[in-house]
Amino acid sequence: MSDNSQLTSGLQESLSRRPLPDVIAERITATIANGTLTPGDRLPSEPVLAKQLQVGRTSLREALRKLATLGVIEIVRGKGTFVCEPPPEDPTTQYVQWSLDQGFALSELLEVRIGLETTAAGLACTRATDDELGELDRLRAEHDKAHDSGLDALVRTDEALHEGIVRAAHNVVLAGMYLPLVPQMTEFRRRTLSLPRAQQRSDDHRYITDAIGRRDPEAARRAVAEHLWIFYQEVRAVAAPGEVTGTEVRSVATFV
Repeated sequence: MSDNSQLTSGLQESLSRRPLPDVIAERITATIANGTLTPGDRLPSEPVLAKQLQVGRTSLREALRKLATLGVIEIVRGKGTFVCEPPPEDPTTQYVQWSLDQGFALSELLEVRIGLETTAAGLACTRATDDELGELDRLRAEHDKAHDSGLDALVRTDEALHEGIVRAAHNVVLAGMYLPLVPQMTEFRRRTLSLPRAQQRSDDHRYITDAIGRRDPEAARRAVAEHLWIFYQEVRAVAAPGEVTGTEVRSVATFV
């Protein structure tokens, strides 16, 4: 496989409800971490890269500007765009490297989590009491406020919200499978919630709780699947570039 083909396969995934420049920037960062792109490499020209990624040049330029600001790439006028050594203190770089170190173990954990939480969200739509629906709204609001209270509060409130959805499903077996996984997800939560885009992802929680509040199982499952799929794609883009397909999220979202 050519370098350009590897780059395309590692980057070519569209995600709803997320700024496209962020998605492009994360895919490029992932391809650097997994070795497809290395320091000193020159990226394809803007028209070529936009065509490979099937994105507009405006979104691509914004993504490249973000990466240049982070020190991941250097844009040299008249010569092109080159890969730099990302600053080690950058949270995004640290997260990508950590994902690379964790490899398939983290991918498998996320696969199980997607299955359990989409199922729980669908069941919660039909089984949650009105009081439980109100509690989910409270937990979501508490998590939103935690962005001003530090990483520990963010992790704690994120755990509480997702556990609340599982408990609202009223399935003892499902809860028994999910709850033992929570400690294994703590470090993952700390890594992802420390990223600059963490606050933007809080909108996902609103989509989830609103869908459950409307008692719409299909919308709730899809909202959970899309929320977790973002993380899964990022991990797989590092651990196994090109192996994640866009159809997988649709099958997961209709699990129940």
